[in-house]
Amino acid sequence: MKTADEIYKEIRDEIFAGKLNRGERLVEKELCERLGSSRGYVREALKMLKADGFMDLSRGKGATVSKISYQDIKNIYELLAVLEAKSVELASPNLSTADLDELRAINHRMRACIDVKDRAQARMIWQESNLQFHRLFADKSGNQELKTMVESIRWRTFDFRYVVLFESHYDLFVGQHEALISAIENKQFKTTRKIMENHVNKASEVLLRSLEKVPSFRVAKVTG
Repeated sequence: MKTADEIYKEIRDEIFAGKLNRGERLVEKELCERLGSSRGYVREALKMLKADGFMDLSRGKGATVSKISYQDIKNIYELLAVLEAKSVELASPNLSTADLDELRAINHRMRACIDVKDRAQARMIWQESNLQFHRLFADKSGNQELKTMVESIRWRTFDFRYVVLFESHYDLFVGQHEALISAIENKQFKTTRKIMENHVNKASEVLLRSLEKVPSFRVAKVTG
């Protein structure tokens, strides 16, 4: 029988993969049958998803996948830029040669995504690798609370349907990663924080400019 944590991760991953759409209603009984678990564990998982902003729970409607607005994304990225910059500031002085080698290897995989013919596969590799790259700094920050916050917020930005919007900027983002690694190697630790902050802000800018072309997001921007 799957635990609440396992159900949480499975539903969260289905949201990112586009298998569950924003505003889609989830029925507890159906989830129990599909995921092979009890109603108690399913309810606990749904509460966890609500706490992390993935799910709305209300009487009558039950559970629905949270809709995200232009302003929601803007707010999330503003917070993420601050937290990621802090995690880099804390982690950079503690990174070993092996850590830097791992960052280079991850970034190499990301660079290889630029000209791959199978774009769907390339986007999956990019998404996973980018998460690994950023996660390393949170892991090495020495601050468990910061790590938990970054992990939760970064997952909320990683809707797989948005990855395609970054494709034309892959080269820029890889270059920013390379600049960050170089600054760490040269012990320019004050610079590393600014590089990461600029990097996250650029990702936010690219995403928001793209979403401005989507009618539902344009309305959310004006009325929000």
